[in-house]
Amino acid sequence: MINIIMPVYKAHDTIQTTLHSISMQRYEDYDTHLIVDGEEIGSYDYLKNFFDINIHYLEKNAGPAVARQYGIDHTNAEFITFVDADDTLLTSLALYYMKRNFSDNIAIVSNNFLEEKKDHNLHLRENDMVWMHGKMYRRSFLDKYNIRFNDSRANEDVGFNTQCQCYANEDEQIYLSKDLAYLWQWRDNSTVRIDNASFTYNQSIEGYVKNKVYAFNNVAMSKGIDDSVKFFIMSGLTHIFIKYMKAMIKAPKQVKHVHKWAKVYYKKLWKYIDDEYCEKAQQAVLNSAGLTLKEQHKEFQEWKKKLNK
Repeated sequence: MINIIMPVYKAHDTIQTTLHSISMQRYEDYDTHLIVDGEEIGSYDYLKNFFDINIHYLEKNAGPAVARQYGIDHTNAEFITFVDADDTLLTSLALYYMKRNFSDNIAIVSNNFLEEKKDHNLHLRENDMVWMHGKMYRRSFLDKYNIRFNDSRANEDVGFNTQCQCYANEDEQIYLSKDLAYLWQWRDNSTVRIDNASFTYNQSIEGYVKNKVYAFNNVAMSKGIDDSVKFFIMSGLTHIFIKYMKAMIKAPKQVKHVHKWAKVYYKKLWKYIDDEYCEKAQQAVLNSAGLTLKEQHKEFQEWKKKLNK
């Protein structure tokens, strides 16, 4: 059985398309749970005339993280996946593709997905462990390690998935599937795309840092910080560095904001990285982030010194 959990807020214009993409699924046993985030009770009940769904109404608008966590806490199937109310499952085999790669030692399957651009061309997203799109989770894994969403309105995905990455192990693995299962649809008024995508260098960076701090501190208290977790912490800083470099070109007014939150990340998380590990692993981390030029390596080192002041 699969629980499909969908946070819903002002989605009347898109949600029927989303639900149609779910209702055409073949082979898999599933149910669908709409978590209506602070809209009027009964406002989505008309959908029951057309779709076999469960609707939960939250009294106050609290954001997608709270809605998703409510969905986890009020369902009980062994497998969980999330669908946004303005996206679609890509084919009638999407749930089948998500679930078919599970075995006894697989805790999460992350499928590739397509991102629709403004011109309606589709961009392939591969090996992604940031967004919730196209992923399926084994509930017992989430329960075992108490993996929960942070109460955040931006980048809650990355906090949740970072915890998953930190707890994954040889017996509870993350499987990166090449199957395509999900379509992230374009909307002009989407939060992450309005105002020339300023969200990327503003709320997104703040949310990224807050959720990374939340995730790594939870992991530190629960299992401690081993080398694999240190690698993820270092990778997070290189991700912000790349955003910082891009902001200087695409959004110079936001550079100060990106630097501010990079400094928060550094101050709160770099304490977990010892000098010996940093020296051993930093080259590999930078290379994995695509920073292969010596000039970029040097620039990254100088930037880190600024964060430490």
